[in-house]
Amino acid sequence: MTGSPSRTQPVPPRSSNRALGMMFAAGALVGAFAVGKFNAPPAIQPAAFAPVTFDAGVTTTPALSPDGNLVAYASDRHGQRNLDLYVQPFRGGDAQRLTWTPENESDPSFSADGKAIAYASSREEGGVYLIPALGGTARLVAAQAHNPRFSPRENVLAYWTGTPGELLEIRAKTYVVPISGGAHRQILADFSAVQRPVWSPDGRKLIVWGVAPGDGSATNRADFWVTGLERDRAERVGLSGPVSRAGGSLAAVDDMIWTDRGLIFSLRTGWTRNLFRCAVTADGKAEGELTQLAGGVIGAELPAVSRTGQMVFVSGTQRFDVWGLPLDAGHGKATGSLYRITDNVAPNEYPALSPDGGRIAFASPRNGASQIWIRDVAKGEEEVVAAGPGASNPVWLRSGAQIAYAQKTARRYDEYVLDLATKSARKVFEGGYFWDVKGDGSVALAHKDDAGSNNLFTVEVASGKTSLLARAAGDSELGDAVYSPDDRWIAFGERTRSGDSRIYLASALGSGEIPESGWIALTGARENAAKPRFSPDGGVLYFVNNGAVRHEIRGLKFGSKTGESRGESFKVFESEVPTQSLSGIHPRSVGIGISLDKLVFLMREAHSNLWRVGLN
Repeated sequence: MTGSPSRTQPVPPRSSNRALGMMFAAGALVGAFAVGKFNAPPAIQPAAFAPVTFDAGVTTTPALSPDGNLVAYASDRHGQRNLDLYVQPFRGGDAQRLTWTPENESDPSFSADGKAIAYASSREEGGVYLIPALGGTARLVAAQAHNPRFSPRENVLAYWTGTPGELLEIRAKTYVVPISGGAHRQILADFSAVQRPVWSPDGRKLIVWGVAPGDGSATNRADFWVTGLERDRAERVGLSGPVSRAGGSLAAVDDMIWTDRGLIFSLRTGWTRNLFRCAVTADGKAEGELTQLAGGVIGAELPAVSRTGQMVFVSGTQRFDVWGLPLDAGHGKATGSLYRITDNVAPNEYPALSPDGGRIAFASPRNGASQIWIRDVAKGEEEVVAAGPGASNPVWLRSGAQIAYAQKTARRYDEYVLDLATKSARKVFEGGYFWDVKGDGSVALAHKDDAGSNNLFTVEVASGKTSLLARAAGDSELGDAVYSPDDRWIAFGERTRSGDSRIYLASALGSGEIPESGWIALTGARENAAKPRFSPDGGVLYFVNNGAVRHEIRGLKFGSKTGESRGESFKVFESEVPTQSLSGIHPRSVGIGISLDKLVFLMREAHSNLWRVGLN
């Protein structure tokens, strides 16, 4: 929620929503294998990639049977408005549909004997289910669980619970359970967070992403850890060095599998996510450097590898555009059909709607660097108003004649105010950026790039003077702050270490720091609410709900005089097709805008298929 503005990229969700979060460039697959000999430079051998599916929508999260003869996957190939499970011969043949529900099913995993498939479902609050490999009745194994993974040697299942995409979330817990029945045993119970379990080839160890016990920052204690099943003693895998030298970070590693040929995983470096391999000892310790298996200027992710060395993975296209929905903003009711506003293959982000609803400001790197654009909604005309590079996070001033935006420098972010008539900009704040500006343009709600970056500040626009407005508790972060239309209230978000995101309201009429006792909670701790925005009349607060299963825009009616909520929040928008979603977008980029007659927001469109290649 807080942190520096950044270009659009997927958050690494770790559940069935991962099936909806791909970011690849279009084009034919390219890749190579490096073969070293006697310290000579590695020779590059071309790899023979072949398509497995040819679907127009989303086909994703493949799994291979132990003998390598079958591939299971999730797809919307029959035109349904959700993902269902399919299984087909790996070398080609008719696909058999396994599920027929209105929810999303994904993340299949074959049992060691090949007779059953575990998978994740978005049914109710999400869960892990088990179904016969060639079809039958499914049964629930674990509620509110993600990423089921079968042991390769016995019919024991590993899974985790918690909030997908939250790498430091303290509710994340990993379990193993025999599918024949028995207790669900927690792995590394003394860790603050444990998620994304990966089995060793012999089924005796697990690699997990976890936050180890101890003092200090949770970020410094987070790593990939290897542990045995007989005793909970964990050691670092040691991927940090190889991943860093390849241009990535541990937080950008996903989709890991442990094979006889080493660890294989996807890694985001720059704009794309590609597949890499790292040698690993029998004890689960990384050694040597990474070798790229697939990708390049295109992307590849979600690998599955058979015992015979055949790999299947996902590749496709993705784009991020601003969309609009006709809306009666005072009542939170849609009055028409969804429509596209921007139409460009370059990602668009940070959409902000002008006070009169006639123009949209957004950031886009379509000219090679992030710039601020403004689009006339009625005419469809666009122009660059801040050339950058590194311009982002536009905020409209209430007059509609000026916008504020953040400009990245070599050391920090600075904030500028731009006069749209003269195109002249002046720096108003150094070392941070604005969330919103008060109606008279005198004061801004801001983020600072220093040691107090978790807190919420005010900035006097004329002088640049900053003051602490609200202090974050513990490891929580405050941000996404906005004024109400009458400037009586400030709505802001809090993200806690546990992964919860909630929205608070506080009076803007006082002076000085607002103590926590003055915060009014508008959403629940488990609602994962962010990006608060007021309706023009101030009677409805809109927000994004980034749940473990659902990603939607919701509304909440409240009394603008008392600050009290009126009833429960209600759904305003949720995508009804797998190819379009609010998921898979960087949390800072998911801007929404409200005017009297419309809602605008950023949405991702994805199309993907399965490819295969031999690893020999």
